[in-house]
Amino acid sequence: MPMRCLFICVLLLLSSTSFASNRYYSDNQLEPQQGFNWDWSIGAGYYIEDSYLVGLDSYDDGLEPDLNLVITYDKFYLDVDHSQLSGGMVIGYSLIDKYEWGLDIVGTNVQSGFDETGLKVYDRDVVEELKGIDRRHYDFDVGLRMSRRFEDSQISFEMLHDVTGTHNGWIFTGFLTSIEQYRNWEFRAGMGINYYSSDFTDYYFGIAPHEATSERPIYNATSSHSYVLEFHAEYPLTQNWVFLAGWLSTWFSEGIADSPIISQSYQHKAKVGVRYVF
Repeated sequence: MPMRCLFICVLLLLSSTSFASNRYYSDNQLEPQQGFNWDWSIGAGYYIEDSYLVGLDSYDDGLEPDLNLVITYDKFYLDVDHSQLSGGMVIGYSLIDKYEWGLDIVGTNVQSGFDETGLKVYDRDVVEELKGIDRRHYDFDVGLRMSRRFEDSQISFEMLHDVTGTHNGWIFTGFLTSIEQYRNWEFRAGMGINYYSSDFTDYYFGIAPHEATSERPIYNATSSHSYVLEFHAEYPLTQNWVFLAGWLSTWFSEGIADSPIISQSYQHKAKVGVRYVF
């Protein structure tokens, strides 16, 4: 248990913001480099989002810090990117980087954990509609990532497997992105599809017999998928300060949406913020 708690704390620290080099976009800095290199930025943002879990407020907002970091050592890298809403923490090793093609071994968190108190670790009030469900833990998934860069766009595919024993499931991801410049503005757009195996879906969204109630029936979840659409914009305010804004929408298939603990088949999140680039 102490190791799992430590792991969750690291995820929460590193998966909550960044400058860096979102792996889905063509300007990421995750190419092999000689020796040790690093870059970072800090900032803060205001977010608005709705929740897909039953019993939680459909509207949530607040401030979140923005610590962004890229560390590379030869073919190894650590990337923490949360300036963009599709970002997160990624640990990787570059196997092939040639002719704009890349093949990497990557490790990342895909699904946040939750329990009868909801998604927030620091909010311990039991949500009545979730009361009695088992805790769903954070996962950590490792696998292969293949990408093809173009001038201002990139397409990538990932095949990941949970290595923590949380759900022992598979995740397959495809993502297409583009970057456009207009005067001093930089606009980013991405769309993707994620496939989740039945082990993944049933662990997080299934309802076991001992969790069932008169209003929460047993639910055996099968494989599922989701669609993702992202928009992001940045504008330099000064030499070091950058304004940013983003929107991320996710739509869930019936395998997730039909779960008794899911209130809606979509989730939206928007944020605005600033970051200081060193």
